[in-house]
Amino acid sequence: MISDTRRSSMIFLRWWLFACLTVLAATVGYYFGFFHELYNKDATRLSFVIIGIYIVTTLYVGKITYDQRQGKEYSNKLNVAWFASEALLSLGMIGTVAGFILMLGDSFGAIDTANAESLKEALSSMALGMSTALYTTLVGLVLSQALKIQLINIESGEDDA
Repeated sequence: MISDTRRSSMIFLRWWLFACLTVLAATVGYYFGFFHELYNKDATRLSFVIIGIYIVTTLYVGKITYDQRQGKEYSNKLNVAWFASEALLSLGMIGTVAGFILMLGDSFGAIDTANAESLKEALSSMALGMSTALYTTLVGLVLSQALKIQLINIESGEDDA
């Protein structure tokens, strides 16, 4: 049987490993220009709101796991983090809808079939809307799942007791 202190330390160390891997993934993404691409392709900038919520909630989960090492009660605090993980998913879906609205909203109204330049502009507008939809969905789904992994880490420690 594992002692409570050791189990809490293991949970914190798993969270720390996951946080370090997240920082590594963000660094690699920055190096390869993912954030620049995201800034250019997401017209709503909702992906950066999702990333911000993820960072704040990850730090919050880290504090919970650290406090757990100190023997403090945390179970009521997890509801906020679970809500945030669902909010990330919902914001990704809102970005999808916003992207489709951008894609379909004004694109067809300005098309002059006799003018190739207006067709180019319409396709460019549609591409921006579609990339907004896809990037916000991707960021929302991935970060929601990453946050849920952190929360399962905490809750799995309760099962070991």
